[in-house]
Amino acid sequence: MPRRRFFVPHKLEPNGVAVLTPDQAHHLRNVLRLRAGQEVELFDGTGLGYSGTIQCRGSEIHIGPLRKMESLRAPGTALVLAAALIKPDRFEWILQKGTELGVEQFVPLETTYSAVRIPQARLEAKMDRWQRIVREACKQSRRVTIPGVHAPLPLAALLTAPEYSPYVRFLLHEKAPEPISAGLKPEGPVLLCVGPEGGWDTAEVGAAEDAGYRIVSMGTRILRAETAALAALAIFQFLLGFPPMQDRS
Repeated sequence: MPRRRFFVPHKLEPNGVAVLTPDQAHHLRNVLRLRAGQEVELFDGTGLGYSGTIQCRGSEIHIGPLRKMESLRAPGTALVLAAALIKPDRFEWILQKGTELGVEQFVPLETTYSAVRIPQARLEAKMDRWQRIVREACKQSRRVTIPGVHAPLPLAALLTAPEYSPYVRFLLHEKAPEPISAGLKPEGPVLLCVGPEGGWDTAEVGAAEDAGYRIVSMGTRILRAETAALAALAIFQFLLGFPPMQDRS
């Protein structure tokens, strides 16, 4: 049975000892019913994984001494998913499964036909929930880096964002003449832009093309937004190649 994994929100060091947060300690002790002396794995989101032994010290759970694990590698190509806001449960599905598929950054988009707008008063709580979802997905999928989750951004702001100018940028559109599967082999970091259930406004597609985005299609079938996003991510992962794995320590 694979060792259980836990996230620690501070930098870990070889031979050190980590203290689990109260919620993680509760999960280890009362949900998973793990006991002192058992082995678990930790990650801190910096790209490294560690293993260690459970030590119970009063109400606290300590893990150590920590041994670095060399087996887990981040994808070799940076992959950003800019996805239009959709119904909360479906957008959270994109976050969870996109994390499993190697997305490095998530950029929620406000578009012309987005059915969802997040009030400023609720944004902090929503961001906390999104970040918790990607952390949990990292634990499940054995990732050692945690994707960034940005605050919602208007499409126009994304198209002019200078930090993404070095990226090979794609916008998924069902009416595009070029299929996503037509032998595309992007080089360098990649940004994939996926619209809402209502699709893109014509002006949005034109603005993306003017900004240097390649407009590509996944065929004539109309897919749900979350289906299109995850199918496209799987295709890009195949085209980009998967990182090699080493034997576990």
